[in-house]
Amino acid sequence: MNILYLEKCQHVRAEAMLHSLIWALLGAGVLAGIVVIWFIVYLLLNPTVPDPDGHAKITGKCGDTMEISLKFKNGKVFDTSFWTDGCAYSYNSVCAAAELAKGKTPDEIVQIDADTIKEYIGGLPSDHLHCAKLAEETLQAALNHYMIETRKRETSSKGGAQKYCVDT
Repeated sequence: MNILYLEKCQHVRAEAMLHSLIWALLGAGVLAGIVVIWFIVYLLLNPTVPDPDGHAKITGKCGDTMEISLKFKNGKVFDTSFWTDGCAYSYNSVCAAAELAKGKTPDEIVQIDADTIKEYIGGLPSDHLHCAKLAEETLQAALNHYMIETRKRETSSKGGAQKYCVDT
């Protein structure tokens, strides 16, 4: 009778281990599914511009970081992407800056300032006006990056910098 009892205990232990293994695998599968869904949602909500012509990433005094990428076609912005790790006001400001830049030339983008961004989103609380200023700075830095890269391409296509000598 002792042997039958031991065999039954081993069977119960094996069955319990099997149940534990099944639950562990099920839990791991659910966790993996959540990670995959999060990754897909993240990619859908944070589109990027492949090979941007102008790009900037700036962290403000408040600690928020904003990033803007610009893609130009025929001298105008035709695609933008943006990102921030800040609050909703930061998100709205950087989104507005990127939207305001679409379809504009560099000369028109220079005119986009914090007030333009603030008006575009319908206003900001006084303690979040710096969000629009940071979005302006990020947009202007991305434009500056584009202008510098354009100048580099132009001078390299012309055979490098021209040397001028002045006879004295």
